[in-house]
Parts: sequence; C-alpha cells; structure tokens
Amino acid sequence: MKILLVEDNIEISENISRILKIKNSDFNIIQAFDGEEAIKNFLLEDFDIILLDLMIPKIDGMTLCKRIRLQSKVPIIIMTALGDDDNKILWLENWADDYIVKPFKVEELYLRILNIIKRLDIKDIEIIWNIEINFDNKTVKKDNEIISLKLKEFEILEIILKKKTISRTELVEKIWWSGDLFWNENKLDVYIYSIRKLLWKDIIKTIKWFWYSIKN
Repeated sequence: MKILLVEDNIEISENISRILKIKNSDFNIIQAFDGEEAIKNFLLEDFDIILLDLMIPKIDGMTLCKRIRLQSKVPIIIMTALGDDDNKILWLENWADDYIVKPFKVEELYLRILNIIKRLDIKDIEIIWNIEINFDNKTVKKDNEIISLKLKEFEILEIILKKKTISRTELVEKIWWSGDLFWNENKLDVYIYSIRKLLWKDIIKTIKWFWYSIKN
C-alpha cells in the first residue's frame, strides 16, 4: 500500500513514517514537506491513501486537497491542530475521509488507516483490533506478524466472522458436512481452542455453551 504523507515538520513526519512502517511492513510511505512537493508526487504516482497536514508551506493543505479532489477519489485523512467541530464537519462533508486532531498517537492514526482499508475492501479483509484476516489469500496477521492457521481453523474463523453468530451444530455441519456429530463437535472444540490461543482468547465468544460469536 502506497501512502503519501504531507507534513512540513520533519521530525513529526519521520516519526509517523517510522511507526507506520513498524506497524505494517507493506506500507510504502512517500514523504512530502510542502504543498508543491506533494502535488508533484501525487501527479507522478498512484497513492492508496493521503495523510495531509493543513498548515503546510507553498500550497496550503485546503488548496492542495481541493486540487486532488478534482482528479481523484483517493482517501484523505486530515491531520491538523484545528479541532473545532465546525471545521471537522466542513472537511468530512466536502473533501476528507477522516480527520484527526493534533497532537495524536500514531497508533490511533494507524487504526484510522486500517478502518479506511476495511471500508474500501470490506469483503476481502476483516480487521478486529490488532488482527487482520484476509479472505482472498487466506492469511491472518496479528500485530503485522503472519499467524499460521490450519485450513480448518481459517475456515472456522471465516464462517463465524461472516455469520457473526452461529450455533455449534450449524458450524459443524458447514465444516464437515456429514459424519458423527458428537465426534466432530469434539474436533471443533480443539480447533476453537487453537484459534483463541494463536490470536486472542476473546476473539471467538461462547454464548450459552451452544453458540459462537465474533463482533468487531
């Protein structure tokens, strides 16, 4: 994923870039320190997300954002110290996809980026806190580290995620189709235990012993 980071404060820009790359090694972050540099980068390359500070030299953030919007629907997250509600509403109604007020933790910015990714491709990726489930390539990441799930474990996780709430009996029938229900329910318990151990003990919740649920 290619991200354009537009921030004139070099120290802040370097800090944001460094932490985001630690959080997700797939992020390719291009830094721009003024509006002119930002628009040049924007015209030369295709970006997935733009992180935009409003108080930047040469071309201010509002002008830059409007110019980008004339050509592209790329998601834009505004980063600014202007935190009044009227300003937020103006930006979110007209130009921006999200708005974060300085000072902020980069970890919060990262979660906002993940939320945008989720909205853009909700059928392919589910994000639950620090866990990313990719249905296309059947991979799971926790804190950006690949977690190796068995095929049945991933299948169980995917079914519960899509159903949100499902009974043990229905889950067994979807996974194994036929066979001894009692024996397969015992195998299901083993897989559920393994998923919780590998990812997070509360990722799959048991409801009244007979139902499973995942809510992000």
